[in-house]
Amino acid sequence: MKKAYLFLIITLVAWMFACNPNLNDDDVSPDDNNTSSNPQNTNNQTSTQTNSTKGNCNLIAYKDTLFFLENLKDDLKINPLVKRDGEYGAFPEGLEINESHGEINISKSESGLRYTVFFIPKNSKDTCFTHVAISGVDYLSKIYLLDKGEKIAAPIYNNNPSIGIPGVNTKTSEFDDDEDDDNGNGSLDEPLPGQQVIAQGLDISKIDGKIILDNSLRKGLLGTSPKNGSTKKLKLFYRLDDKSGKALNKIELEFHYFEKESDVPKSLKDKIFENQNSHFNPNFGLKYARIFRIFRKPRPPQIVIVGRNY
Repeated sequence: MKKAYLFLIITLVAWMFACNPNLNDDDVSPDDNNTSSNPQNTNNQTSTQTNSTKGNCNLIAYKDTLFFLENLKDDLKINPLVKRDGEYGAFPEGLEINESHGEINISKSESGLRYTVFFIPKNSKDTCFTHVAISGVDYLSKIYLLDKGEKIAAPIYNNNPSIGIPGVNTKTSEFDDDEDDDNGNGSLDEPLPGQQVIAQGLDISKIDGKIILDNSLRKGLLGTSPKNGSTKKLKLFYRLDDKSGKALNKIELEFHYFEKESDVPKSLKDKIFENQNSHFNPNFGLKYARIFRIFRKPRPPQIVIVGRNY
């Protein structure tokens, strides 16, 4: 049985290489925040427009690689620098992109993520790649073991854990925004009343967005006495003092509680694994790139709290 399984794997790998004549070393570009193919001046929250493609496949690029939400009445949209016929797509899932002409709706895309955008020219077997990031925060999908001191879920800015949250020292960013008029432009860009997560038991710092998990359980996030397998979804509204001009941003979070790590079902562990891998997947250089986005759904973050003593 083991030999048959090994043979199946070898056959599948051979098929992938055989069916794609374009898969070679020059096509592979790691999807990594530190790669030289996507230099970003993260200290100033700016970026340099660049292609992450190599060789002759440099047919897709946008005016920049890092985009911020803006305080606009209409959706913020961007288009490729050059209009070309073909098929467009992106992974991980969450980027609102037109598959026919590559227009990206920044306002309707999931923020806080870095996407690999691919383009397959019409009547061609080549696949071109570039990267686009939408500024915002994310939280790591993870099993937090309270007994081992894992009690804090911290936000990740611009898909890079090494970058601090802007506006923390000056206390000019705000997590768990309410319906008050923060920027003096009326209430149309404010959350609806009753959306605050603190009122629902989430112990989160309004300054830096850190979530204290054991305190959240004590404050009733998952009920007065959480049952094994309890779960809850929340939508966190926030504003960052960066180039977004404190435009309203949001992220949905999903919390789970289990008494023991062995109680966490395999399906949830698989989802956590999938979410984590979606942030650091390689650029496969395949003409079948559209296949990979099916399995990349990093939202909402799965925050699993494990422990009886809290």
